[in-house]
Amino acid sequence: MTAISSVSSRPLAVVPIWPERRPDDALIASDGVMPQAAVSSSPAGLASLQPPLLNALSWKTRSSDALTSLMTVNFGASTLLDRLQGLGAAALQRFGSEAGDFSQAVSRLNSGGGQSAYQVALKIRLADGVDVSVGMDSKGDSLALQIKSSGQLSAADRHAVTGMATAFQNAIDGMTRSSGLDFSGLLDLDPALVASIDLQTKYTFQGREVQSQEFHADQSARSFSSVGQDGSIKLGIDLRQLAAMGNARQRQTGVQAYLKQFDEAGVRGHAHAATLASFKDAFSQMIGASSTTAADQRATPLSEDDLALLSGVPDFSASISDTPVSSNPMRLEETDTFSYRVEQGTSISAHGQGNRAISQRRHAHLEASFHESLRAGMPLALDNSRQSQNYAYKRVSEDAVSDTEIRHDNGLMTSAATGQTVSRSTQEWKYLMGVLTGQTTTPETSTVKRDLLKELLPKGARAARAAL
Repeated sequence: MTAISSVSSRPLAVVPIWPERRPDDALIASDGVMPQAAVSSSPAGLASLQPPLLNALSWKTRSSDALTSLMTVNFGASTLLDRLQGLGAAALQRFGSEAGDFSQAVSRLNSGGGQSAYQVALKIRLADGVDVSVGMDSKGDSLALQIKSSGQLSAADRHAVTGMATAFQNAIDGMTRSSGLDFSGLLDLDPALVASIDLQTKYTFQGREVQSQEFHADQSARSFSSVGQDGSIKLGIDLRQLAAMGNARQRQTGVQAYLKQFDEAGVRGHAHAATLASFKDAFSQMIGASSTTAADQRATPLSEDDLALLSGVPDFSASISDTPVSSNPMRLEETDTFSYRVEQGTSISAHGQGNRAISQRRHAHLEASFHESLRAGMPLALDNSRQSQNYAYKRVSEDAVSDTEIRHDNGLMTSAATGQTVSRSTQEWKYLMGVLTGQTTTPETSTVKRDLLKELLPKGARAARAAL
């Protein structure tokens, strides 16, 4: 992912905007470095925090505990994001020694109020029904932390919660920085200890919501969504049909095939590069190697040949949408858009030992519109002059459906086939010096069918099976 440095007409969507400097940050020097007296190198207590910081701040509860000390030091950071450094991990690690609720806030005295805010909310539902929640709220003039549990935690509960400390911090950092998403730790659930995890983040700037993200994981489903100024992505993974998912190698092959498909759709529809990259990153994180344990330990009625003919990944639905942009000031109605939706569904029906039917459908739909230069390699520079109005404006609508059908009778594969149908319509308007010179509509349809059994078995074996 690529971080956004400022609020502009075309910021990057999936990573929120972080104001690097606040003019009212009296405690931050002009070069962005905290005064030496304001920073403590030791988390043990407040005694080392000397004026002016001590006199400039107010605490909800006067305390010398490690979390309060960390919050006090972090509050001196130059960005809202940096204030959360290590705070999520420390909040969960607290359950190693303290099991009670915790609430603390540090704020600047005589502040005019902050114009931006970043909020994090984590909820862990443990297998025994106890909920643990962590809330962090970083505003321009305050930093707050709340930790709650709905009941008494057992030793196993506390071990499970503290064990997710690093994973929680990595997830926060991945959702807010340019280094890329990191849900690997949160996706590695032990169902004997953890029932579900929910993580939400929200960033507002000058009272306006810029970015919101939601993550969920349990034993039957996973989901992630991100909505920002530049667009949105949404993923939902269904883990109820793990019997059709392949081994680690097959899953990785399936993921790479889908990533290639996303890239090709992005090229055809002129997708916003940063949003598409974030979409692919989220897809790889949520659907790739995260189901290894569940998949490798499952009991499946499918054979290796069956699995080799399927996608290798769990069923899912995913979508990406760019915010429409009017890039031509002389024709604002010609918006640049990109919307892509893809989904996979698998069904398995068994009729006695060795008799089964498998069906897997993959569906993708693309809607896009964009401006292109009339001369290859020459970039567009559309403005209010007629000289800039030499271009083609295109609208693309595309639908692709792929079906795989496999059948077994009396323990033998008797049929296996796949078919794909692609329907596409392209509308194009050409302009020279701002004058419409041509308009075309091009429909396209293609169908491809393959006999997979023919590819798997020699001719004699196919004939013998067909006679059964």
